[in-house]
Amino acid sequence: MYRLELHCHTSEVSACSTCPAETLIARYRAAGYSGVVSTNHINLGTYQKREELTWADKVDFFLYGYEALKAAAGADFDVLLGCEINLTPADWPAYLPNDYLIYGVTPQWLRDTGDMRKMTLEELSCAARDAGMLIVHAHPFRVGTLMMDPGLLDGYEVFNGNLRHNSHNNLANALADLEHKIKTSGSDFHHPDDPPCGGILTRKRIQSNEALLAVLRSGEYQLIEND
Repeated sequence: MYRLELHCHTSEVSACSTCPAETLIARYRAAGYSGVVSTNHINLGTYQKREELTWADKVDFFLYGYEALKAAAGADFDVLLGCEINLTPADWPAYLPNDYLIYGVTPQWLRDTGDMRKMTLEELSCAARDAGMLIVHAHPFRVGTLMMDPGLLDGYEVFNGNLRHNSHNNLANALADLEHKIKTSGSDFHHPDDPPCGGILTRKRIQSNEALLAVLRSGEYQLIEND
């Protein structure tokens, strides 16, 4: 069986992470994983010191984290491109922890879509789905998160392993069952001492986004849920 992480962050891009790509790869390799999906943040924090950049330059900065992971991984460890998007408007009175994991991301989609932080969930959902990608509500029951129209979502993260938050995973699992949605699991890895505790188990090694999307849609995987 092969282990693939679906939710992790590196310090090269995510402002809330203190773990460089090289350390992350070493941690997951030692934990027996065959690969990770890089889901660095696209949010206000990512670009708080770079808002003057063009969107093309912002995409290049975001991709730097993915490329750093690939360089650290080498040929025997898989790194796929994803992202975690937050849609809180810059002038909103409070930051909303509504985060959306996009699977199947390509660099060209990021460039062509524009600054998705300025989108509504409906617009983001359409942009992802029209490109054949999946949109998953990350930690949907974390305190402060707003419930959204299930019709705009392909799945729910039913296990989030972040030690600094109570994501009420049992409620997320119940909601996914109720709405008949795809279930995902992720460690939400941010720091070098975080445990690699989430992801999926598959019989075949997943080495491309196309394979990942096919597996998630088929349900032919097991969730890793190591509390």
